[in-house]
Amino acid sequence: MAPGHIKVNIFGSEYSLIGDEDDASVKQIAEYVDKKMREIDRSTNISSISRIAILTALNIAEELYQERQYRERLLEQLNEEARKMNHKISELLEE
Repeated sequence: MAPGHIKVNIFGSEYSLIGDEDDASVKQIAEYVDKKMREIDRSTNISSISRIAILTALNIAEELYQERQYRERLLEQLNEEARKMNHKISELLEE
């Protein structure tokens, strides 16, 4: 296989991918997608692979969205704490 190419199996189909990331990361991502598709397949009566793939994409997108919101809240909290600390330092330096 050519450099940068990796074969992965997702939901019973093999895919040859090209990526900038190392093989281990690509394999982990493919395993995660495969796991999510199998979870949806087990928990629904959907027989269409494309519908399972779409629901999987929506579920993963929701996870990403929630993680981004969480990160945003953490950054806001960190910024607020940094602002408070800067204010406190300024007060101490003025004494």
